[in-house]
This record gives sequence, C-alpha cells and structure tokens, in this order.
Amino acid sequence: MYILLWNNIALRWNLTAEHTKMEASAFFAAESLLATPGEPESWEMLQHIDGNVSAIGLVNGRNELNRMKIEKLVAENATAYETIKTRLGMQRYDFGMRIADLYGNVIYYEFGKFPVGSFDDSLNFNRFGILDGEPVIVHMEVWGSG
Repeated sequence: MYILLWNNIALRWNLTAEHTKMEASAFFAAESLLATPGEPESWEMLQHIDGNVSAIGLVNGRNELNRMKIEKLVAENATAYETIKTRLGMQRYDFGMRIADLYGNVIYYEFGKFPVGSFDDSLNFNRFGILDGEPVIVHMEVWGSG
C-alpha cells in the first residue's frame, strides 16, 4: 500500500517538475521575443535564420513590435521552426504564437505549431505588445513532453 502511494507521489512530483521546466522555458522565450531585438539586432535582414542568428527578438523597444521581424519569423516558419525553437531555448517543446487585436477578433500573424484538439499538458499565456502604435495581444501556447 505504501509503495503504491509513494509511486503516485513520485509520479506527481515528476509531472510538476516537468511543467515547471516548461513554464520557465516559455517565460524566457517570451522575454526574448518581447523584450529584446535579438542578436544580431538586424537579424531580419539576413537571408535565413541560421547559425548567424544567436537570439531572436521581435521588438525595437520593450513590447514595441517590429513588423519586419515578425514577417521574417513567419516566413521562416516552414523551414526554420526547429532552429527558431533552439534560439528561444524551446528545443524540448513545441509552441505556437499568435498576434491579434485586443479582442482576438483579428489575427495579424501566426507562427509555429498549435496542438490539434485539446492537449492536457499545454501552457497558454498572453502578453501585451504594441504593433504600429496599436495595442495587441501576443498569445503563446507551449506543449510537449520535455
């Protein structure tokens, strides 16, 4: 009886630890995207997102989104998704990002992958941003086994 109880506690502890790791990765990825321009700062001018890009950021100033950076990220989605995840420290997880108006009625950009149907162990969060002087919601969804 005690062995079953201990196994159950250990399993829950491991699930909690994995979820905490996913939360930390998601937080740092969101910070990179919304608080830094990336490295190099003009990475969006490069032909591709590759080894020459060490960090990806989408802003000119904190939360002030740069449309050219977003468009480059979206354009590279099909060919550089894994590289982009790595640059964001998200190589253990999948994620999708959506930039929409404050009410979620108009989606301006989408990047990444979103789970099909409901996914028990996904993390969803929203951050505010400014795109062309207008407030927007940057929605991120992260999931995976870790």
